[in-house]
Amino acid sequence: AGLPQDLCDSSYKAFISKDPAVSKLQDDVVSQLTSIGLDPQEEVLMDSGYRMDALVEMNGITIGVEVDGPSHFIGRRRSPTGSTILKRRQVPAI
Repeated sequence: AGLPQDLCDSSYKAFISKDPAVSKLQDDVVSQLTSIGLDPQEEVLMDSGYRMDALVEMNGITIGVEVDGPSHFIGRRRSPTGSTILKRRQVPAI
């Protein structure tokens, strides 16, 4: 048995209400995508509640772009953070 539906609903609303933080690196990547003639959509809310940093369409195919800068990694070995690992697992192919 899962969580009660009202708790699921309120948790989802809290999750999606968080304002996205756009990094300088992400801005740079989106600028480069634009400079090569693409029209990226930024911070697209997916059905899962996660946001994709950008979506671009090429040859009729939608491609998700995630920009994992330094804040997505820890330590000298540059291991992904727990939230980065979780997002990678929970965001399916578009």
